[in-house]
Amino acid sequence: MSTILNFLPAEGYKREAGTSGGEWAGSCPKCGGRDRFRVWPDHPSGDTGGRFLCRGCGWTGDGIQFLRDRDSMTYPDACKAFSVEPRSMTKHDSREPRAAAWQPRPAAKPVEQWQKQADRFVASCAAAMAPDTEGLAYAFARGLTAETVARLRIGWNPADRWEDRAAWGLPPEQNDKGNPKKVWLPAGLVIPSRRRAGIVAVKVRRSAWAPEDTLPKYAAVSGSTPGLALGGGNGRPVAVVESEIDAVLVHQEAGDLVGALALGTASGKPDADAAAYLRTAPSILVALDFDRAGIEAFPWWREHFQQSRPWPTPEGKDVGDLIGVPGYVRAWVEAAFIIGPTPVLWPRPEPGPVETTLSAGRYACLEALASYFGAGLVRDSGGRLALTFPPNVRPEPAQAIRDGFAELKGYITTRIGDSPRA
Repeated sequence: MSTILNFLPAEGYKREAGTSGGEWAGSCPKCGGRDRFRVWPDHPSGDTGGRFLCRGCGWTGDGIQFLRDRDSMTYPDACKAFSVEPRSMTKHDSREPRAAAWQPRPAAKPVEQWQKQADRFVASCAAAMAPDTEGLAYAFARGLTAETVARLRIGWNPADRWEDRAAWGLPPEQNDKGNPKKVWLPAGLVIPSRRRAGIVAVKVRRSAWAPEDTLPKYAAVSGSTPGLALGGGNGRPVAVVESEIDAVLVHQEAGDLVGALALGTASGKPDADAAAYLRTAPSILVALDFDRAGIEAFPWWREHFQQSRPWPTPEGKDVGDLIGVPGYVRAWVEAAFIIGPTPVLWPRPEPGPVETTLSAGRYACLEALASYFGAGLVRDSGGRLALTFPPNVRPEPAQAIRDGFAELKGYITTRIGDSPRA
């Protein structure tokens, strides 16, 4: 039987690992992300053609889904391409197979040996966060306080390390050269994640990461269970973000107002424990990164958690981009719960493609923040509309909000110009 690999250019994809029957890597046919697309042609699930996943845009599925999405094939034609019979349909079936209702995956717990090794590693890295050390300086630069670092046992790993998988209670695996794979412990800021079952994940914000790097900015230690949850419960709202540092910053700056959940990626989905945590929240602020993947992920949240609302950061891409203005993260959270805000009649931009029509996203966030700080709208000497703020508002947040409006205008203008739907 054909696999997904048969429908990809042979020269663009190479075998990276032996996981799940063999893992191949290359560029994503959908988003173009380099070396983020993974294919498992002999996946143990037995799905037609194997399985695929883009770790950049979150596109995933089996071979049938691959051809339907990439080549706009009908379901029967995609089945024919893989020489399989389409599933029979009853009179209640639509012309296309109905997608199964989403169910959160069961909450997983690493094996006891993994937890012991993770605790050891986290303890050694936490011990490296003494005053006037490289690690603590890095944490301060990311907006974290000494109190937060100590309370959450955030640490610093000064150099890359590789350890035996057996020592961590993990099964053996081979790399593409046939050598035993190791547990990679990269240099950088170490953020542990704990649940009632104990430590369940360790994430490292790599100090050596650069934009051209093909390896991830945030590296999870093998065997980790994704999803860092902090605070929340007791009827408190929850902010959903991508990175663990963003969740820590929300918890640090506004933990008395909201809980925080880090997914690790825009396409991440909560497991059973995280879903239960979210369902108790009266509202969910979906604050995924302000980029194409983050914007496109929001409809899933509205569908499955009706109390969700988009609440991207007012400027930049994520919460970490707000730390330069003291108190701005907290103001951003507080603005989400203004009751009856004073309208700021900022002229709305022309609607663009669906991913940039953000009247309920960044634009609403900026309006609420402007109202929170008592802004008004006037025409300057050149006849252009400008925001004015009361004299008691510090210049830093006022300028940040102005910058946010300018950034949003530039984003929409660029997207409209690039889009055939404009």
